[in-house]
Amino acid sequence: MTIKSFLTPKKKNIDLPSAKMKHSGQGKNGKAFESEYWTEIYGSGLDVDGSYNAKQHANYLHSLFALMEIPVYKMADFGFGKGLLLREFVKAFAPVKVYAVDASEDAYLELIKKDWVKKSDKFHTFHSPLEDFHLPKLEREPVDLGICNSVIQYIPDKVLPEVLEKLAKYCNYLYFTVPTKTDYDLMRKEMNFSDPYAFERTAKQYRKLISRDFEVVGYNLLQSKWLGEKGFKEEFFRA
Repeated sequence: MTIKSFLTPKKKNIDLPSAKMKHSGQGKNGKAFESEYWTEIYGSGLDVDGSYNAKQHANYLHSLFALMEIPVYKMADFGFGKGLLLREFVKAFAPVKVYAVDASEDAYLELIKKDWVKKSDKFHTFHSPLEDFHLPKLEREPVDLGICNSVIQYIPDKVLPEVLEKLAKYCNYLYFTVPTKTDYDLMRKEMNFSDPYAFERTAKQYRKLISRDFEVVGYNLLQSKWLGEKGFKEEFFRA
């Protein structure tokens, strides 16, 4: 089972978030998402869904959007981690502008050093926890596609509804995954894996939280309820 996916602006292309932005998030265990997290939780990434098969994820969604005739000009990754999924999505969709934010300083510093980021003028990168990330420009002009791959399990209950509403306002569609309590139980049993950084919630809890601002319109795909002209219109497939 490969559920174990997890998941100072850059000097050029600066779009400053609000002044209350912090520079490091913390997990349930009170630790920041720095080198210890990437070593103990993420590991090599060779068995992590969204990393070893990032290209397949990107190709799948690109094909679906082509079928539905939904263009992607602007993209955002809310918790880019190692940047593997982001890179493949950028290659597949070729957006003209990309916003990328992560709570981990290690992840942020690694991303801005990569040639495909630093040699491009399309990237706007931020080091910030999602709960403290505010970019009013995105609420006025949401991106076509956002990515939030195995991130919100690290966000505390008290701010999670606010974060999900923010994501729904910042992007029209969200490529989304999150491990549930049942998933974690299975990983403990089959892989002897546990994640002390994560808040474990049931699928029912997540569905209730998400349903206020999003509709599930496909595998790993959410459509924002704040979106005016829906790309996925058929009622039967909008859960």
